[in-house]
Amino acid sequence: MSTFHQLKFLESITLESNESDIERKVVLPLLRILGYSDNDWKSQVGIGKNRADFLVHPPSMLVHHPPYLVIEVKAPNKKTSQSFWQITEYMRQSRAVLGLLTNGYLFHLFYHCQGQVITIAEYSQSTLAENFALVHKLLSKATCLKVRDVLHHNQQQVYLKFANLISNAFGSKEMLKLFAKKPELINQSSKKERKPMIITVFNNKGGVGKTTLTINLAAMLTKLGKRVLLIDIDAQANLTTGLGIDPLNDVELASKKDITHLLLEPRTKLIDVIYRKRWGEIQLDIVPSHIRLSGMENELLRTIDIDRVLVKKLKNHEYDFVFIDPPPSFGKVNGISLMASSGILIPVQLSPYPIRALEYVINQVREVEEYKDEPLPILGVAVSMYDQRSSSFNLSMEESLREILVRHSDGRAIELLPENTWMPRLNIISKCPEQGYPIQHAEFDDQLSSQDRETAQSAIARLENLANHLMSVI
Repeated sequence: MSTFHQLKFLESITLESNESDIERKVVLPLLRILGYSDNDWKSQVGIGKNRADFLVHPPSMLVHHPPYLVIEVKAPNKKTSQSFWQITEYMRQSRAVLGLLTNGYLFHLFYHCQGQVITIAEYSQSTLAENFALVHKLLSKATCLKVRDVLHHNQQQVYLKFANLISNAFGSKEMLKLFAKKPELINQSSKKERKPMIITVFNNKGGVGKTTLTINLAAMLTKLGKRVLLIDIDAQANLTTGLGIDPLNDVELASKKDITHLLLEPRTKLIDVIYRKRWGEIQLDIVPSHIRLSGMENELLRTIDIDRVLVKKLKNHEYDFVFIDPPPSFGKVNGISLMASSGILIPVQLSPYPIRALEYVINQVREVEEYKDEPLPILGVAVSMYDQRSSSFNLSMEESLREILVRHSDGRAIELLPENTWMPRLNIISKCPEQGYPIQHAEFDDQLSSQDRETAQSAIARLENLANHLMSVI
């Protein structure tokens, strides 16, 4: 039977269909095509506090073996991207090998190994039909039972080998994360080959989401396989507390060092002031700040060659990206940050005062560039705290922003980053730093509502766009 006839049931789906329609008219026919009988799966299976729509676990598989496939269903009018957290949670808790998320129009395949859930492929109805032979081979009962037969041999080895086969078959770059060397295992020769990017995230207008953007962008880059260091050079220490570090209890009272020691003590090295934070697969290193930095302006001014102190301290490190978070001002620490940087990212809110501040930021960057040995490019203007409801106002603000960029570009184009990278104004975005973790970790916070987790997923998708765009620009 041709693929067209096999998947003809997809034509019964409309935008008016509900979740129950997708279960009856899409999932059940699909399971039968894949060779499963009614005894091979269960519906509405309790996993933690929630219920998965379908759990595929043929009776012939031993009870202690994890299920082969978890299926989560949404109505056609729902965005599947906002439910990634849900199916990944089901897969981790049930230890399922594979996952399928669908609303009848879109089909997302996931693979689970060692606690990591990787996206294998995403299909529309038409691309699913084109690739159905491959999808059938992966999801079918025949493959399920083959995996069962070898699991007892060496479970972890089998999972990785299976992942390798999937990545080759589907051409999934995401799968490569499972085989990537951990940062700690990178040898010295590879460190020498690195060309790290040191980026100051800067706007002299406060309240534009600068620190939150820095934390979440850095976390996204780690999920994309990069090793990232954050440097908090703002006496308010918002970056430090946003990662769950208390400058009083965790730094001062623990007799540990912070950014002030790095700047003012010649013998203090970068490695002496780094704190490591981990949330699952996300790892961020940070040089914390302390309120004592606010009283050190005069001491910084008296220190010889202080403008280049961070340049010297950041040599020969092992990071792909270093993000510096300075205060929203034009003080001495801002000059130190800009002198150490190889690029500037300017966050801005689509409102008059933050946009007006752009020209001062650009002029400050140009002044610092005159004293540097190499250019200091502005990598782009990133929109944060974007109110998606005010379309006409946003359009007028965007026009004003573009006019300023053209007027002050000095012959070099300064890019307003694409709209699919603009960070929306969401409570969940501000809530995560208050809890001391990046937004990518929100799916593991049991205190969050389902709505918060869904909105977090939409923000995470934009962050991934921003991270990929930034890497392409660099």
